[in-house]
Amino acid sequence: MSEARKNLIDQGNIETRNLAECLAVDQRVLAASLTSTLDPALAEALRDAAETSHSLGISKKVATIGLALGQWLEAASERQRDLQQPLLFAHPSDTVRGWAAFANAWALRDASAEQALESQLRFAVDTHFGVREWAWLALRPQLASDLEGSLALLARHTGHADPLVRRFCVEILRPRGVWCEHITRLKQAPEIAEGLLIPLLAEPDKYPQDSVANWLNDASKTRPDWVLDVFERYPPACKASMRIFNRATRSLPATA
Repeated sequence: MSEARKNLIDQGNIETRNLAECLAVDQRVLAASLTSTLDPALAEALRDAAETSHSLGISKKVATIGLALGQWLEAASERQRDLQQPLLFAHPSDTVRGWAAFANAWALRDASAEQALESQLRFAVDTHFGVREWAWLALRPQLASDLEGSLALLARHTGHADPLVRRFCVEILRPRGVWCEHITRLKQAPEIAEGLLIPLLAEPDKYPQDSVANWLNDASKTRPDWVLDVFERYPPACKASMRIFNRATRSLPATA
């Protein structure tokens, strides 16, 4: 990445193109770049959060700044919120929209899972891959607190027309989700997620296919018996289901 491109990214003028660029963003510089466009108190809150989290990993950085944003918006007047929120929730920077995903989840922490999910989908269908990751990471703790209810809710979206929504609904409760705490119960009893996963065993789109396969691969590390049983009951019968099967069982012994 050239110095000129990094400067444009750090100033919030353009999006990152890949994970390496996401990791390279200086979020302190990015927060400071917003000073002239935001309420001074909000700009200060974001700068402070960026400074405090500077030594942390990227997911904790984004979560910390997103929390600061969410807390400021919650305490702000309705007029302030209406003025400031659109600037950040639709910002040209994917990192800023990532902050917004965490702020949105914070604002909905006491809402029903259904309300929270529907609201967070705006980030789940973002055009940028990074924002889509922050979308599920931000909401995961809330849905993980009630697995049965959340799995039933997510299962209702398996037929959604948008593959980004289908992918989000699988990725959010992966037993061994990337860059987040594992869900012990799903590692031990993955069968409680069958209502979500079984309808997607022949998922036609590769993006959600990968999430379905990765979910099953996660489970195979603690419950290989269950994963093999799933494919005994629902053997691959098409190109899509065979791809999912191959990826889902990649951690199992070849003789299993």
